[in-house]
Parts: sequence; C-alpha cells; structure tokens
Amino acid sequence: MSITEPGLELVAHNPLFQGVSSDAVEDVLKVSTLTNFKPGAILVEKGSKPDSLILLCQGTIGVYNENVLLANIDQPAVLGESILADTTATATLKASTDILICSVQKSDFITLSQKNPQLILNLFKLNLDRLKQSNERALEESRKREAELERQVEERTRELNDALDHLTSTNKELVMTRDQLIETEKFRQQFLANMSHEIRTPMNAIVGLTNLLLKSQLNELQEKYLGVIQKSGSNLLVIINDILDLAKIEAGKMELEETNFDVHSALQNVQTILGLKADEKGIRMNLEIAPELPQYMIGDETRLTQVVMNLTGNAIKFTEKGGVTISVKPNNDGTFRFSVKDTGIGIPKDRLEKVFESFGQASKDTTRKYGGTGLGLTISRQLVELHGGQLKLASEFGKGSDFYFDIKINKGEAPLNTFDGITIDVEKLAALKVLLVEDNEFNQMVAVDTLQDLFPGLKVDVAESGEEAIEKLKAADYSFVFMDIQMPGMNGYETTQQIRSQLTGNMKKVRVCAMTANVTKEEIQQCYDSGMDDYMMKPYSPDQLKEKVILNGIA
Repeated sequence: MSITEPGLELVAHNPLFQGVSSDAVEDVLKVSTLTNFKPGAILVEKGSKPDSLILLCQGTIGVYNENVLLANIDQPAVLGESILADTTATATLKASTDILICSVQKSDFITLSQKNPQLILNLFKLNLDRLKQSNERALEESRKREAELERQVEERTRELNDALDHLTSTNKELVMTRDQLIETEKFRQQFLANMSHEIRTPMNAIVGLTNLLLKSQLNELQEKYLGVIQKSGSNLLVIINDILDLAKIEAGKMELEETNFDVHSALQNVQTILGLKADEKGIRMNLEIAPELPQYMIGDETRLTQVVMNLTGNAIKFTEKGGVTISVKPNNDGTFRFSVKDTGIGIPKDRLEKVFESFGQASKDTTRKYGGTGLGLTISRQLVELHGGQLKLASEFGKGSDFYFDIKINKGEAPLNTFDGITIDVEKLAALKVLLVEDNEFNQMVAVDTLQDLFPGLKVDVAESGEEAIEKLKAADYSFVFMDIQMPGMNGYETTQQIRSQLTGNMKKVRVCAMTANVTKEEIQQCYDSGMDDYMMKPYSPDQLKEKVILNGIA
C-alpha cells in the first residue's frame, strides 16, 4: 500500500507519524492492513494479547471495562501499544461507529522502529500523554470518592442521631458502620498499592528510557521532544509522589526513619538544587544556618528534606523579585526553628488556613497562574506533625510569606565509614556478573542499558520469570541479583524463598536486591522476611542504581 492510494492519506496524519519522513510512513504502510469495521465489532478483547498496533483512521472506538464504557476515542489515534510490552489488554476495544483502521503487526513495527526511532519517540509521547490523562482521571475519581464518603458519613450520622431511642437498631447500624469502615480501609490500602505499582512501573520505563536516549546522538527535533518528555515525566512523578504520600499518611502507613545524617549537607543540597530555579527567575536564594545547629542529627533525612524542599519550591514559585531565605535558628526551649521566608505575592488573611487543605490553594487565580496540585503544604504540615512540631504561616498580602516550624534535634555523630575509595571499587565492580529478574521488556531495557552505561564491561543476564531465574542460578554463579516483585507466575518473594531453600553452594547465599514500586513498611518487611538483603524503589535514578550495585557488589 502507499499514501497515494484512496483513503490512506488519512493514515499519514496519525500522530504516530509526526516528524517522521514520508519514506518511513511508506515503509509502515507496506506492511500494514487497512480494514473497515461495523459498529459493535470487537477489535481487542480484555485479557487477550494484542498482536498488532492499531491506527484509527476514521470513526470512533469505545474503551470498555466489562460492560462499562470508560471512554470514546476518535481519529486520529493509536491503540494496542501494549504489544511492545507483551502484556495482556486491560480493556476491550469495540467499534462505536463505522470505523477504518490500519493495523501493523508487532514484529513489523519493532523492525521498522529500529530503522526509524522517531516512531518509538512518538509512541512514548502518546503514552505519556495518555498516562497523564489517566492520572488526572484517577485524581478526579479520588476526589469524587472522598466527597461521596463524606456524604455517606454525614448521612450515617444523621441516621444514628435519629435512632438514639432505639438501642437495638442503633447497635445494628453501628456494626454496619464498622464493617463499612473496614472495607473503606481495605480499599484505601489496595488503592495505595495499585497506584504505586501500576503508575510507578511504566514511569520507570519512561524516565529510564528518556535518560538513556538523551545520552545518544539526536537531531535537534528529537532532543526537543525528549526534553518535553523528560520535563513532563518529572512533573508527573511529583504529582504521583504527592498523591501516594498523602494516601500513606492518611492510611497511617507513613513512619519516620531514625538514621544518622548530615543536616547541614541536606540543607545545602536544597539550596543547590532549587538555587538554579531562583537564578532563572533572577531572585536571591539564601541559606542561614546557626552555628548551634549540630552537623549531624538522628532523624528522617528524606522527609525533613522533603518539607524544606516543598516550602522553598513554593516560595520560589510565588516570588517574582527579591529573594527566598532558608534559615535554621535555636529557640530558648532547646528546639530549632526551620524557616522559609520569601518576598513574594503573600496570602490574604482570610485564606491563610485554606492553603493547608488538600487540593487547596490561596485562590482560583493562583491555581490557573502557578499550577500545582495543592497537596504540597498538606503533606508538609502532616510530616512536620510526625516530627513533633507544627507548620505555621505568617504572611502579608503583596509583601511575602514566612513558613516555619519548631522541632527537637537529636544530635548524631560523624559517621566512621564513608564511600572513600569508591572509584577503585567501581573498577572492580565492572567485572561482576549480575542477574536481572524482570518480566517487563521496557524495564529490562532501562536496567541493562543503564547498568552497562554506569559500569562498562559489567555482565548482565536477564531472567523474565522467577522460574527462569532459579534455572540460571543453578547453572552459573552470579555476584548478586536484582529482583522484581510483581511478576506473573512465581513472584519475587516466592522466587527468593526458593533461592534460600532449594539452591546449594554460593548461590544459596547470593545477595538479592528488590526492585519494587511498592515501598510501604509492610512491603519492605516482606522483602526482608522472604530472604532479600536490600531494596530499591522504582522509578530509580542512575545514581541510586549505581549505589545499589556498589553496596551489593562489595558486600
């Protein structure tokens, strides 16, 4: 087939071909099939494995979960991209009107995308846009569920008040209410686990592949597109982490760690990271640390840094001239005051408490102009309360704001050991042999390519299932194992248990590091209980991967 044939000029306008040469489009069309379908025709059945990429040329396709219509997709559009991950379809695709589609077999598309990488870049962009839309829909659904739950609680309260004179009836209703709360808690925990895995897993592939592609030779247009993907992915990851953090806190799953860390260095890192944004806006970025603040403290470095980072990021966002100052000073009662002060737009007195509410900002104009989810301050306030303090605000409209909190500092000690001499260790690590147990094709690509980029010469073998991992460990010696948790068949926990119970020799004691999108306290403990030695959260950065290789390679 050719673009010049009747009807096929519609295919060339598909977003998959944006920025792709006409020769490349012709190559795709040569291996494509053009088909008409009547309303009601099933294109893809939920639970099946699609074998073709679908390009919608004319008409509308409905996306169904069971018999529930989730969305109608109009031309031009791309569907069935799950063929590249070799996963089953999560929804049924059905023709809503008379439609015309152009289908491309998986093997043909992979071959052509190697020749024309712009096809993969476009598919990534389409998937990223779809993931963002899916996240927005999930956020909206979460809001609706919260409103519905509030409505149900209010309704139940009224019913209980009306039934105070009927003790037997009241008791039955209380039992029903208890059961509903148990179900609500189960839903909250399941929602948290599903969101963590189903969103962070594809984000790991998007972030990892984008970082790898940016290191390759690209033309100006490709670099521009990848820059957009990287920025969008980073923004989306911030939103995802905010939602998951809030869910953890509200579900009572957030617990602070007690580790020894350099608090001065942590604050300086915030200044370094956000100082670049301040420089872009032409405003000052100051850090004032009182000499009384200990160099090292015992606490949760990640969560304390998260609070200061959130407050400072907000301050920079709402400041157009002047500057932002992070300060830490001692109080008379032995606590220390952490403060982030700016010379920005300020907040009206009647809106001071509104900014701490979930999804709340000072005004609708603020949301439109500056963006954001409205979750950062909510999360920060609750994290400060976990530290035993209260996040407070002093602000004058038009003159700036001061967010501050007082917490007790448990003094730590300078660590005895560091990663001094790490360069020598890295050279030795290049000769190690690593087994990666991962069923997702994109995540395999990210991990293998990143490892070999960090440690040239490092040998990486891939097992796509727990069963295959056991066979490889029986056949050869490996330095350590990266283990995915969520896999079809035997999951990561079960695979590790079999390594510890069934294997013999060195491989029985081989170090196993989990690679997981689920990092609640219970799930981390389950990793250790199954026999694992370490864990790493997806999506991960190259530096985090490098640290895990060093820690597990020299253990």
